[in-house]
Amino acid sequence: MRSPGILHDNFFIGEGSLAHLESITEKENYKNILLFTDTTGFRLCGAADYFKRLEAKPYINKIKEISYEGKALPIEDVERLYIEAKTESHVDAIIAVGGGTVIDVAKIISIAYSNRCEKAEEVLDNKTLQNKTPLIFIPTTAGTGSETTSFAVVYRNRIKISVVSNSLLPHYIILEPLLLRSLPGPVLHSTVLDALAQATESIWAVGGTEESRGYARRAAVLILENIHKKDSILRLNNLQLGSYWAGKAINISKTTLSHSISYPITAHFGVPHGIAVFLTLPDVAELNYFTTEENKQDRIELDQINARFSLLFSLYGVESIHELKRKLKEVMVGLNVKTRLRDHGIEADDLPLIAANALTKGRSDNNPRKMSEDDILELLHKIF
Repeated sequence: MRSPGILHDNFFIGEGSLAHLESITEKENYKNILLFTDTTGFRLCGAADYFKRLEAKPYINKIKEISYEGKALPIEDVERLYIEAKTESHVDAIIAVGGGTVIDVAKIISIAYSNRCEKAEEVLDNKTLQNKTPLIFIPTTAGTGSETTSFAVVYRNRIKISVVSNSLLPHYIILEPLLLRSLPGPVLHSTVLDALAQATESIWAVGGTEESRGYARRAAVLILENIHKKDSILRLNNLQLGSYWAGKAINISKTTLSHSISYPITAHFGVPHGIAVFLTLPDVAELNYFTTEENKQDRIELDQINARFSLLFSLYGVESIHELKRKLKEVMVGLNVKTRLRDHGIEADDLPLIAANALTKGRSDNNPRKMSEDDILELLHKIF
């Protein structure tokens, strides 16, 4: 059995790819499986029927399902699910079928389970803990890229915390576009916006590399070519693949300011993550473009920022920052997403709270332009 933490070329995509799971489980001798699912979507998308047939196979001993339905993942919910998970013994593999939150649940619990932690919260405080259980991720959205990243997001006291470990990379990834057919349009669009924001931010991120920008370029092309097309299996397949490449990109570069600001918007006001990110993306793009020697991050040079925006202009088919800003807003409008904070239940009096919690280490300082709390408050008022 392979050791966890190394993503091999065990990647399956396309209509019917879920069928590979049977040969995977038999070949790897996965007899006892811990299965994390989305409470509603798992049945609507048809995955439940598949796993019912899989459980009947003679080489399978038990598939224990633990379902979850939530958005911003609080540690209290993880604790509740872990109580159920840790009673299972001799788990050979952990499978997650769902969106980014379900996959993050599986990641965090995989570390807690592998180390027989008393509480899942130990994973947040002890950074040395590693997952030792093989992981298989089967996303049912087209946007988070969680299946490709070595980190998971959880909230403690409404503050976002990242659990980071290479041991969270899966043994297998299965991208089955048929599982996306029942996904409500607004959910699909929110997750796709997240993936496109990931690709965009990865290109200008301080931590970006030629490799990560290559992945981001692939993601942006696939998403932009398909985001406004009529629904089809081919469209869903391409959007899923775009999300996959965006995840590969941010696994190297990490995200930047728009993601950092999105965390309190989602945690405090329930705005879907992808929308929360994209709301600030046009104005963050403009601010980053006009970065100066005085306000740039120390680890990046102005000519590097200019080169990265030249790439973005090419990908979005524009020639100026003003056109890019307009194009980003048009992406939202084309998906029937409102572009102002007040359209999402946020009041003017809420803006200081968002600004006060928007500077996330590893995200805001990965932005090419330095931003203060006052700078962010000014930005929020601009898009209110």
